[in-house]
Amino acid sequence: MPESLMLTPKEINDTLVGIGQKKAGLTLFELFMYAILAGLYIALGAVGASVVLAGGVADPGVAKMFAGVVFSTGLILVLLAGAELFTGNMLMTAGFIEKKFFFVHILRNWAIVWFGNFIGALLVVFLVFGSGYFFSGEGLSKLGEFLVKTGDTKMALEFWPAFLRGILCNILVCLAVVISLSSISTEGKILATVFPITVFIIGGFEHSVANMFFLPSALMIKGELLEGLVPMFHNLIPVTLGNIVGGVIIVLLHPKSYKRLRKFLAYGKNFNLKY
Repeated sequence: MPESLMLTPKEINDTLVGIGQKKAGLTLFELFMYAILAGLYIALGAVGASVVLAGGVADPGVAKMFAGVVFSTGLILVLLAGAELFTGNMLMTAGFIEKKFFFVHILRNWAIVWFGNFIGALLVVFLVFGSGYFFSGEGLSKLGEFLVKTGDTKMALEFWPAFLRGILCNILVCLAVVISLSSISTEGKILATVFPITVFIIGGFEHSVANMFFLPSALMIKGELLEGLVPMFHNLIPVTLGNIVGGVIIVLLHPKSYKRLRKFLAYGKNFNLKY
């Protein structure tokens, strides 16, 4: 029985570095398959959250709170069942700062995982669409109406609002991962995940992988999936960039920010660009 059910900040950092090393060592096939699973998990959480928000019964603030709790299921599955999530993998930067692997390993991971997450989310979109839940009779169901409205709202976002909302989102997502790692127990990990994710949902911030479900769903419901593919990236690109910045901020500034930042800057001077 461990003396404490909670890790210290240094132990959390050591855990992050160790996890980063394992991620850097995964084969392309392993990365891709784990990424598909993560995209599927997040999309399933997004389906549940959408059903809650589409119900129209509770007060909007209360509905968002419950939707946040339900959406947390996606990240809980990623963390406990094991998968590769693009937004959470910003924390690999901790291992890079500790010189455990090269920057090319991070870029390799992020690129493959982003694409795999997209495939997993699209799989859920096709499954839910085929199940008929987006429609009711000859019209749209409440879920379908909500997803169309949500997709249109996200597509209408300008670059900078989408980018900044992406930063805010991944600050919370990465904090959820960090404090989940701080707990030794399964129930502690679950509880630690729920609150930051609920805040992100209530705040209306932008999560690139969740949007890989929301945007194609809206386009498919309207019968515009193919022609909407390029416009969809007007949201995904700034949100993805914002998610990267938000996640890296957490690594550089939490905890022992000065020591980490100084080490990171020194690392950049001592190694050439191929690293």
